[in-house]
Amino acid sequence: MEVRIKTPIPGPRSIELSQLRALNVAQGHGSVCGIFIARAEGANLVDVDGNIFIDYAGGIGTINVGHSHPKVLAAMKDQIDQFVHPCFTVAPYEPYVSLATKLSKRVPISGSCKAVFFNSGAEAVENAVKIAKSYTGRKGILVFSHAFHGRTLMAMSMTYKEDPYKKGFGPFVPNIHRLEFPSENVDLDLNNLEFDPRTIACTVIEPVAGEGGFIPASKDAMAKLRKFCTQHDIVMVADEVQSGFGRTGTLFAMEQFGVEPDLITLAKSIAGGLPLSSVIGRSDLMDSAHIGGIGGTFGGNPVACAAALAVLEVMDDEQLPERANEIGKKVRSKVESLKDKCPWIGGVRGLGAMIGVIIVDPETGAPDKKRTSRIHKYALEHGLVMITAGTDGNIIRTLMPLTIKDDILDQSLDILLQAIVNA
Repeated sequence: MEVRIKTPIPGPRSIELSQLRALNVAQGHGSVCGIFIARAEGANLVDVDGNIFIDYAGGIGTINVGHSHPKVLAAMKDQIDQFVHPCFTVAPYEPYVSLATKLSKRVPISGSCKAVFFNSGAEAVENAVKIAKSYTGRKGILVFSHAFHGRTLMAMSMTYKEDPYKKGFGPFVPNIHRLEFPSENVDLDLNNLEFDPRTIACTVIEPVAGEGGFIPASKDAMAKLRKFCTQHDIVMVADEVQSGFGRTGTLFAMEQFGVEPDLITLAKSIAGGLPLSSVIGRSDLMDSAHIGGIGGTFGGNPVACAAALAVLEVMDDEQLPERANEIGKKVRSKVESLKDKCPWIGGVRGLGAMIGVIIVDPETGAPDKKRTSRIHKYALEHGLVMITAGTDGNIIRTLMPLTIKDDILDQSLDILLQAIVNA
């Protein structure tokens, strides 16, 4: 559907719902857009006032296969007709085992692998750490600047950005050590460490720092980190919660780095918008936790597992990783064509369709969060829903569904470019 804006943004019904929300919903759970959604299809959102938007947020990266994909909906409905939730811990079921089997064969880790399922990215990260601690008998964790690993206590402690994710929520988990995130411009410095590597159970790294600003790690650094982990018997965990499921141009971003992690965490687009996450890795590692040590009431819900199995089929049938590369090239080309006209574009970075546009003060080169917010506001008012990212809040990020049609992509890019020019 093409963009159609019928009312001021937000519209009158959205304003009514915002007022009701203010009375009944905790204000700590914020929303970046003031519109309320009535329907979603493909790459479009339709609000309660009948305005039609193009979605560049994708449920914060959960809708790589698009909103309401018919194959995913059919799989969900078929499973609902059978049963909804007997709980795998109590009475297991086939969709969980089928999904574990398929994903264990697809992750970029050689040899025998196993999987376990949870609900959220934070749970996946926490359980990857638990598995690594069980395997190594160590307590330390190595993470990186610009990292986001979740909002639970362990994951929040591992996260880098203070405001809003950590402010006022301490004290945090001890034994967490941090190095600078190794991008193309920042070397991985493993010299003069302030910790003993033999105390580290695992290192957790995003192949593309997501909330930190869509910063790809360098291939050289990944190779160096893999060697360091092997040398010191440290479990290497790739956090692919946001980068997984075709977003970067391959099913998993780690396929592009030439090294294998020991464990990989997945969530977001794994189940087409339903809550599901996973830890997958070497069988000897995965089996190190004692029986009952990992799991949960809703982890691996059968409806979510059925949806995830359909997502894998859609990824293959519609060649969505390849489509991500096409989308990313077009976005990058269009935005870079404005650089002479818009000196506040500090650069464009990312992998596949996981693209970040850096907004800076043209005079100082400093991050410009205010202009980034104006770009966001202009885009929303003209029919493009976006979210920002970055430790300094100055990154426009693209998380559009990978099923977006060319004409809709072209219209969305027209709006994005107008927003960058005019904001």
